[in-house]
Amino acid sequence: MIAKITKGRRADRALRYDFGPGRDEEHVNPRLVTGNVPGTVEQLAHLIDAHTARRSDISRPIWRCALRAAPDDPILADPTWARIAERYVTRMGYGNCPWVAVRHGDDHIHLTISRVDWTGWLVRDAFDYHRSWPVVRDIERVWKLVDAEERSNRVAPQVTRPERAASRSRGAPRPEREELRVRIRAARDTTRARGRDAFEGALTEAGVEWRTHPSASGGIRGYSFSLPTWRDRDGGQIWVAASKVAKDLCWPRLHADLVASPALDPPTDSPA
Repeated sequence: MIAKITKGRRADRALRYDFGPGRDEEHVNPRLVTGNVPGTVEQLAHLIDAHTARRSDISRPIWRCALRAAPDDPILADPTWARIAERYVTRMGYGNCPWVAVRHGDDHIHLTISRVDWTGWLVRDAFDYHRSWPVVRDIERVWKLVDAEERSNRVAPQVTRPERAASRSRGAPRPEREELRVRIRAARDTTRARGRDAFEGALTEAGVEWRTHPSASGGIRGYSFSLPTWRDRDGGQIWVAASKVAKDLCWPRLHADLVASPALDPPTDSPA
């Protein structure tokens, strides 16, 4: 399970999104699965925001978290998600705050929480990203879920659902970001230790469009990549920084791969 935490000013916008159709009409049967605030969508949002307004000195009092199960996990029933949400909220210290959990898909829920508890006390959010990790691991153990942290691909950033949908609408055989990974890594591997010119030539030959980002010293500090057909709705070309294609393509690592290193070359008398 992955917990994605964000902060905001008001609950109404967040809840309108949760109960709405989604950016690509992907929300299915949006519904409240648990929480401690009653009412309709409008009433939920009004109650949370009105209560939170008691602390006008706080710039981002709304705490949001998307809890997402791993692809290998079974589809969980609403009552199970409710128990997971209650355990997570309590262990993160928000159990006495106004909060709700909304589900609009098979694999995740959204939590909307006021950091102002029912007594008016502000619950601190310091180190919440770090505090969340053991809570999520505990939930995985209790409900026998996959450790999504181990399964997540930290080298290759995940392609989002809207990005996949957009690539399909363009007729791409697979998302452009995934295609770039394959082509750029192949260009890197075939030109390893041969320098930038060879690498950039291999990129061009592979159909990868590239541009460099100059550094203050006159060198470069990285690349951005694209494909000729990767364009937005207005026809503008979409460029992605190398580190957003894959972590192993960021400039420090890529530079180390491209620079000739005689010490790493095999001896001339090594067997073929």
